[in-house]
Amino acid sequence: MFRHSCCVAFLLLASTSGAAQAGSQQTFSRSYDIVYVRQPRFGDLINTIWPEVFHPGRLDAGADLMLLHPDGSEEVLVDCDHCSVTDPVMSFDAQWVYYSLFPDLREESLNYQRGDLPQDGADIYRMHLETREIERLTFGEFTPNLGAGTWDESNPVNPPNQFNRLGYGILNLGAMPLPGDRLAFTSNRNGQIPTKGFTNPTLQLFVMDVDGENVEQIAPMNIGSALHPTILRDGRLMFSSYEAQGIRDRRVWGIWSIYPDGRNWGPIVSSLSAPEAYHFMTQTSNEQIVVEAYYNLNNNGFGALFGLPVRPPPGVPAFGSAFPSENPPIDETRSFGPTTFQIGFTPYGYPAITPMTHMEDNAAPLGADGTTRVGKFTHPSATTNNDLLVVWTPGPANDLNRPTQTPRYDAGLYVIDYSTPVWSPDELLLIKNDPAYNEAWPRAVVPYSAVHGVAEPTTLPWLPNDGTDHTLLPEGTPHGLVGSSSFYKRESFPGRGDGAFDGLDAFNTAQNDASSNWTYQGADAGLYDNSDIWAVRVLAMEGNTSRLYGPNASELDGTDFHSHANERLRILGEIPLRKGAGITDSEGNPDTSVLFKMPADTPFTFQTIDRNGLVLNMTQTWHQVRPGEVRTDCGGCHAHSQLPLAFEGTAASQPGYRVYDLSRETPMLTQDSGGNPGLTELNQALVNVEFYADIRPLLQAHCVSCHNESLNAGNLNLNDLSMDSNLPGDYRRLADDSAAEWGYPAVISNARWRQSNASRYVRMFQSRRSLLIWKIFGARLDGWSNDDHPTESTPGDASTLPPGANPNRADLDFVPSSAHPAGGMPALTRDQRMTFARWVDLGAPIDVAATRGNPGLGWFLDDLRPTLTISSPRPNYNPTPPTVIRFGMADAYTGINPASLSVTASFPVQGHAPRSELADLAIEVAQDVFEIPIGAPLSSSLFGARVLAEVADNQGNVKRVNVRFSTVASGTIFSDSFE
Repeated sequence: MFRHSCCVAFLLLASTSGAAQAGSQQTFSRSYDIVYVRQPRFGDLINTIWPEVFHPGRLDAGADLMLLHPDGSEEVLVDCDHCSVTDPVMSFDAQWVYYSLFPDLREESLNYQRGDLPQDGADIYRMHLETREIERLTFGEFTPNLGAGTWDESNPVNPPNQFNRLGYGILNLGAMPLPGDRLAFTSNRNGQIPTKGFTNPTLQLFVMDVDGENVEQIAPMNIGSALHPTILRDGRLMFSSYEAQGIRDRRVWGIWSIYPDGRNWGPIVSSLSAPEAYHFMTQTSNEQIVVEAYYNLNNNGFGALFGLPVRPPPGVPAFGSAFPSENPPIDETRSFGPTTFQIGFTPYGYPAITPMTHMEDNAAPLGADGTTRVGKFTHPSATTNNDLLVVWTPGPANDLNRPTQTPRYDAGLYVIDYSTPVWSPDELLLIKNDPAYNEAWPRAVVPYSAVHGVAEPTTLPWLPNDGTDHTLLPEGTPHGLVGSSSFYKRESFPGRGDGAFDGLDAFNTAQNDASSNWTYQGADAGLYDNSDIWAVRVLAMEGNTSRLYGPNASELDGTDFHSHANERLRILGEIPLRKGAGITDSEGNPDTSVLFKMPADTPFTFQTIDRNGLVLNMTQTWHQVRPGEVRTDCGGCHAHSQLPLAFEGTAASQPGYRVYDLSRETPMLTQDSGGNPGLTELNQALVNVEFYADIRPLLQAHCVSCHNESLNAGNLNLNDLSMDSNLPGDYRRLADDSAAEWGYPAVISNARWRQSNASRYVRMFQSRRSLLIWKIFGARLDGWSNDDHPTESTPGDASTLPPGANPNRADLDFVPSSAHPAGGMPALTRDQRMTFARWVDLGAPIDVAATRGNPGLGWFLDDLRPTLTISSPRPNYNPTPPTVIRFGMADAYTGINPASLSVTASFPVQGHAPRSELADLAIEVAQDVFEIPIGAPLSSSLFGARVLAEVADNQGNVKRVNVRFSTVASGTIFSDSFE
């Protein structure tokens, strides 16, 4: 039964706990109420479903919102039968509880084809605890990229057949109050799916006023997914970020921080050692950050808790060494007893808070009695006196039979006293554990000041974009500036790996996890010196709209392209880093600083490239810059364990430095006939390199005369154009043959091409280590010589390896021939050779839209809406009545469609009546910045006025901005009298 009704108070049921203690814990005495979620439990033998990183939209029906009093009595705040509550959080004054509600989680209301996501979605509500009045704050808003499908924005689930559809509802989750009566939350309202298929769907960060107005997406870089924004006392948000960018392991999640307006994001804890998920988090009274680590999917989000200071001491790096053995040991307990582990880039001051257990995907260890397992933890939440509320379950706390999975979860509410490390369940203080239920999500009903000593967190300025940060960013710009002080100052190498390969990944080994390179930590494409660094390639990134149902449906994986990362990566530009002889940075190294301008809100990443344009390393991380933001504090290339090199004083910080405007030009590396690098500037938005358009024509013109079904040179037939699983034979042989179906097999025991090898010829994103590129450039390019590792004398025949050679140490050799002479294939120009390399380094993309019957909706699809920002009027209070409507608009790919611009206002503008179209009045006052003078002065007592603007790119994606503002400081508009 669903008894949740907006703005209706109802009687509450009182109950007393029949709590059963799982150990000999003392009962925690407290003076405050606790809000928590009472989830169903089905006994010791039947599992329960808890939302976690693998399935954040899954939950058993019947999870109630509860209010637990100090005397043990409790009240039902939201009584669910078919519905369920999750993600409760208190307002700073402790008068309100925010939560998300799934209205219907019955089996028949789930879409089994889409990971059992609910058709009715979930929305955010808040309840006033004194009056029990409820307000609904979100309403299933659906805002897909309109150029990426045919959508009915009013119905994502089951619109008429002429529309695409998600097949499940919109999930608005993880509400977190912010200073200034704002609210952060996550939502899949943009209708995208993760690039890696190990979570569903793509949830992204948004901020809105607490009454649902002034909604803004603050992190377009959330191409993977984001979960549970959590406020820090200093005003930043922590959140869990899906880190599976590039070819990193698809199971890794880290904790990042970000300003509430989307600026200044950065890592707090990254998953760089093994496939843990860092997810639930809080901050205690002494400002310590507490994070949970667990193994996704297999333990319902239960794991171990760890702490770290909010910032390291001055002059101390935030992270330890890239090499695990050089970092402090961290306590944990495994099946064989207490032990320690070490991880690369350990955050400074990182103690285990729950060393009695571990985070792995096997059963929790046995306790002191040798029979009972000590369980695991989830849902940490700060309370008064530096105490930590936690959810703990005894037993194995794992869904796999390793070595047991029963008894199933019996989660209860507990306290870790003074947040001190817990070595035994007996050290936990019991609040409530009713064996008939699973208790979850404890939140102390106390003001923020009772925990942190201040009424609310620091208020950080909201996206100023006022033209004061840099002369290249005028007020209202839709662009940002990005820079780094050095590419020499780097830690792009793996923290562990094969000694025979200098710590990098072996060429092709049957050993799993032989190196962390490219999968967890580091992304070095072979051996190289800093002197090989020549330029930086800036890549634009796009998400993937879920077009799985309806017209032009892409039913296989939601996309109509194939690449090794399932990501659209496009080149915004390649910028030289060499400044000339004698120009050094403050550390005495050649100055390799950079500064460039680009459209804001465009996800991007970096590749460091050599003089041939080949990738040396890749930053496998989502990046973004917001409108008007200057981001130059990288201080190096993943140099986490070092203090950053200041950007000030570098060549790129000087007035004479040329700042490339990647919104207007696309610089690209080139070479003259002698191989000397140069630069050409293309008059186009960006550069795509794709198989059908760029690679097959070169293969047909220069390769198939030898590599065909008759001559079959190298046992490689590049003239086979037959289709298999939407991929042609020439592509599969070059870039999709890990099973060694064609050509020569590998010499390891299973004869396959493993690790980063897509085939014998291509390593994913590593042109320097790809045999195809060696043949084209006429040289071995990976920093090793043929003699460094064994190679079979007869291709594919392991018996012809040198006597005693280990197949796991074998690689391939480059041997010049008449067709592939030293120095490169003479029929290919330098630019054509670089085209092959770029294709490999972009993930070997191929557009399969046409073969799937969806032309135009594949690799070349623009799946990113344009940038549109309004800097005047500002959202909410404007101390001075605005005199102009100022906005900026830009688009990184297909470009702005000027005819699509619409601007309206709720007040008269230049004699035009309210809600009249004002686009024709716009005047460009700076690059991509426009103003509409308002005319007659606005009232200083204006309240709840609006400006609405929207624009589309040439793909048809629409961006809308709806600013509600006032010129009188009267607070935020609500339908009630509580604010």
